[in-house]
Amino acid sequence: MKFNLKTYFQDIHYSRVKAGALLKMCLYAAEFFYGKAVSLKNLLYKKNILKEKNVDAYVICVGNLTTGGVGKTPITISLANKYSEEKKVAVVSRGYGSKLDTKNPQIIKDLEGIKFQNGTLCGDEPFEIARKTEKNISVIICKDRYKACKLAIEKYNSEIIIMDDGFSNRKVKKDKTILVFDSEMKFGNGHMLPAGPLREDKKEIARCDEIYLVNKGNDDIENSINEFKQYSKKISICNMKPKRIYNALTNAEVKTNTEEKTRAIAFCAIGQPVQFFDFLKNYYDIISYVFSDHHKYTAGDINSLIKLANKNHTSTLITTQKDETKIKKLITNCVGYSFNILELENEIKEI
Repeated sequence: MKFNLKTYFQDIHYSRVKAGALLKMCLYAAEFFYGKAVSLKNLLYKKNILKEKNVDAYVICVGNLTTGGVGKTPITISLANKYSEEKKVAVVSRGYGSKLDTKNPQIIKDLEGIKFQNGTLCGDEPFEIARKTEKNISVIICKDRYKACKLAIEKYNSEIIIMDDGFSNRKVKKDKTILVFDSEMKFGNGHMLPAGPLREDKKEIARCDEIYLVNKGNDDIENSINEFKQYSKKISICNMKPKRIYNALTNAEVKTNTEEKTRAIAFCAIGQPVQFFDFLKNYYDIISYVFSDHHKYTAGDINSLIKLANKNHTSTLITTQKDETKIKKLITNCVGYSFNILELENEIKEI
């Protein structure tokens, strides 16, 4: 696996590697000041010195207490599609990774369709949400969630707004807050940023209404459920599993041989790459290559991946649906190489 600084810190956060004594001391010092700043912000909201703004719609926040990669986006998509059967729904996102000016709202998808060809310009997650939600759902990105919500209401008469991420962003008053956790990774090493993956202290779980545990093949799921029961919140399980593998250019399904596994270059730019690679090990003999989360691919990146494929005597490369939107334009002339996509499906069950 190619060394990646962000992945290295994630390995520290989830106790896969140990930080040296000096680095650990620096991380703990930074964590102290970060924690104080977050606590002060929450106190100001609690005392009503800072105030959340109301909007004329029912706001559902799908957020997380830890850093990215827990599985919020598939849940956001499922909830948006579910509510759109009876109500006018909009999905609002910060638009992290977008090249657009997100100081003001940018419409990614309206009732006429998606405004972009891929996620390179508008961001991978907003594009994935736009691609997988029903036609009557709008998708808007903006750093100021309040502005995005107001636009959704004024332009599309949205009755329900699904806020993708935003637990720590308290500018908009939420009617329902869902916290999403990876059922296996949970709280990582239990420390706050940058020493650990927690954006806020675990006690802030009290601010949420429901907990969703994302199961990506956790054999110890029952113990995870029991651990979260202490918070006295409604709990649902979101089971994630492979649905199919298909060619990125033709969309044709790719057959795999689990007994004589084909060697493949597995690459991605997601928050938790380890679990993606674990899924693939059931189908391929993989050589893994990690880019930073939300990485913007270039022709040079594709050339590097092809060189790695040649070095390992394979013409098969595979990535995620989130990455598919950003590589599609770059691989159109890669004759002789098969760029494949692993598609996951999820099933949400209330406990």
